[in-house]
Amino acid sequence: MKTLAASLILAAALATTPARAAEVFVSADDARALVGKPNVRFVFADSEKDFAKGHLPGSVVAYAHDLHYLDDVKACQGLPMCEPRAARFIGDLGIDATTDVVVYDLGAGVSSSGTWFFFRLYGVKSVRILDGGLPTWQAKGGAVETGGPAKVAAKAFTPAVQRDMVATLDEVKKATGDGAHYLILDARHTLDEFTGKTLQSSLASPGKEVNVKRGGAIPGAVFSPFTKYAGNKGAEPGKPTLKDPAELAKQLEKLKKNGYDPSKTVISYCQVGLGRGSFQYLALKQAGHDKVKVYVGSWSEWGNDESLPLAAQP
Repeated sequence: MKTLAASLILAAALATTPARAAEVFVSADDARALVGKPNVRFVFADSEKDFAKGHLPGSVVAYAHDLHYLDDVKACQGLPMCEPRAARFIGDLGIDATTDVVVYDLGAGVSSSGTWFFFRLYGVKSVRILDGGLPTWQAKGGAVETGGPAKVAAKAFTPAVQRDMVATLDEVKKATGDGAHYLILDARHTLDEFTGKTLQSSLASPGKEVNVKRGGAIPGAVFSPFTKYAGNKGAEPGKPTLKDPAELAKQLEKLKKNGYDPSKTVISYCQVGLGRGSFQYLALKQAGHDKVKVYVGSWSEWGNDESLPLAAQP
């Protein structure tokens, strides 16, 4: 029976993932044909410092880690930015409802997934990830510029929030006591974060960085590093962002021993949601599991609220 079940999951993944991948990823060759075209916006998802060292011509920058404001998460039902702020931010990048957006990073795909998730969450209709990121782009002969972001004309963007993509704090609280219907996955890739030995920071508001008060994990969460799904964690040229469909299917099968079931809603989180948590969201979606959400508040919110419980540590 176990062999049959694994075969069925693998078959489903193989049947659905190519179509899904076509919707999410764009190859370096296809992206080259988009450079310089009107109504196309390339967005670099890593830091401005890295952007200055080299980026696709005409790009703007939206660092995934900095798209999450803890004050907004608390004020606006788990969104990384309240809608008016997100509307201005996206519009100032020269993006509106008709823009074709291509997101890329330094190759590992974690930051790309965060910025991709951010745009999709607020209703950007056409947004894809450059598969393999900047290293693959350069290996394919793509042009690179240095210096600051391109100056672009701001556009009017009206958010259409996709609430089914995110889990609020209240839903996560519910999930901790409802293992029959939920599985919480901690996408952080170091055990020191999961066990609370290492504390990270986030932005409370623009320019205001805060350290999380407590370390640890959400009760009931399964340590599930995003690297399980990564096809290019070393950011090497020519490698895909995600592992191939068969490997993604195997990861879902392995998760069964930790409570995974296709019928459950999976909630992924990390430090700020837009990064490792969104990468795991993307991987599970590509593997054929549609009932997945990101807890955008993630450890930044949970760890800073001393009224919330911590997972027991060994």
